[in-house]
Amino acid sequence: MYFIKIVSLCGLLSFSSLSVAVAMDSTEAPTEDRRVLLERYAALLENDAAHFHDPELQDQYLKTVLALGYYDLAAAHYEKMLAATPDDPDTAIALAEAWIKTGPYGVDKAFDVLKKAVSNDGEVGEARMVLANLYHREGLYARAATLYDEILSLDSQHVRARLGKAVLQVRAGAITDASSIFNAIGADALAYDVETRLMLRKALDTFEHRGGWISDTAENHAAYAKLLYRAGRITDAVLAARRAVTITPGDFETWNFIAAMQLQVGNLQQAEQAYAKSLEANGDQPEIATQRRQIIDELTRRTMNQKP
Repeated sequence: MYFIKIVSLCGLLSFSSLSVAVAMDSTEAPTEDRRVLLERYAALLENDAAHFHDPELQDQYLKTVLALGYYDLAAAHYEKMLAATPDDPDTAIALAEAWIKTGPYGVDKAFDVLKKAVSNDGEVGEARMVLANLYHREGLYARAATLYDEILSLDSQHVRARLGKAVLQVRAGAITDASSIFNAIGADALAYDVETRLMLRKALDTFEHRGGWISDTAENHAAYAKLLYRAGRITDAVLAARRAVTITPGDFETWNFIAAMQLQVGNLQQAEQAYAKSLEANGDQPEIATQRRQIIDELTRRTMNQKP
């Protein structure tokens, strides 16, 4: 089988869904069979693990109910833990996240837990960031923005706060500024890709429903294309990027961006054409030239195989 090495969009966007997929595959443990989990849960109940004081047994119980999605039971367990150590921010965050996962019923409880944890935290603690994220998720954007600013005033390089602020800028229509923030954060954003993608999709929807107007410049369309890509909207991203190169045909970086997206969806011919345009604009790109040659070789091989 013939393989084409895909030039990662990491170099163009600072992070990519392709890279994220690889990272997730390599770090996530395989999910246990639900039947096995239920059997373990039943055995733990028989041993009264939820109330037993053996730390190892309690840890097994907690891991099992979380794996089963019994977040209300997990929250009840975390509440007991927090009562024993009320100043432990990690337990408070775990409790809040368990309440969040129970659905709308648990949101107010999560807010209460996080607000209390933040009031005990004079530094840039994770509880403050989780609270900001919850405000953001629940549509309380002004409160989220205030917390992002508080965090950034203490730590100007805080990745999640910068990402949150960038998403709020998208919502407000500051497309180029938001894209610049994403570019500056780079690969550090990978750990929060899923969270950011969901918020970004919602922000782009809001921006577009309000009219979605940006000045007709190559810079604006290229920035918009990268945000659309980050939101997982590849078709729309290609259209925006093509508008950018229509205005500025010599923008070889955007041609490379278009080619990389076409490769991700398996459109070799369009990718080859975009790389050709890139090399026409800037011939001093040996890696891109090699990539284009590989694509041409593969297209030729496919054509030969189709002949009777």
